[in-house]
Amino acid sequence: MKWLLIFVFVLCLALAGVPAFADTSIPIQNASFETISASAVPVSCGTGCFYNNGPIPGWTITGATGDWQPSSIYYNLPLPDGTVVAYSNGGSLSQTLTGVSLQPNSVYTLTVAVGNRLGGFTSSGQYTIQLDAGSTVLATVTGSNSAITPGTFMDVVLTYAAGGTVIPGDLKIVLIGNASQVNFDNVRTSVPEPSSLSMAVMGLAFFGLFSRFLRS
Repeated sequence: MKWLLIFVFVLCLALAGVPAFADTSIPIQNASFETISASAVPVSCGTGCFYNNGPIPGWTITGATGDWQPSSIYYNLPLPDGTVVAYSNGGSLSQTLTGVSLQPNSVYTLTVAVGNRLGGFTSSGQYTIQLDAGSTVLATVTGSNSAITPGTFMDVVLTYAAGGTVIPGDLKIVLIGNASQVNFDNVRTSVPEPSSLSMAVMGLAFFGLFSRFLRS
């Protein structure tokens, strides 16, 4: 019996060890805005630079919003991911993650690279990053891109901890910028893998059982 407990404990601890800290990425369409709409009419902004006034595949946009391929005049290259970013001059971008809803007792992380451009247009735009479930706002983070070093991007992170009872509805990402230009790139969201968390709890439970056995 003693050796059986030792074997089960070691096995569960091995299974629970590393994966317990892994996160599962939630797929996002056109997360770095690299896919350009076939109906877009590119407008030149210099050598190696163009922009489109929308639409953006995978995203619903409002107001003065579109995609932009900046040159080194505007950003210290390379960009966070790829060669294209989204811009908002008082508009918004949103994407509903169809079929993805909150799971109980899970922590969701939404990370977005927010930029502050150069080229005589160093902005002081306010941005809002928001995570919804259906029509319910779960969490928001707001800031000014003037706090970001000009010519660079900074990761802005939003987290939401779901309890035992969750709000229904598909998750939705919302990115908002005010009248001064705000740029977004490399949108990522993740949640801890439930099976990994379960194995971690199982490993701890067997550790407690094994400790009691040794003391008896």
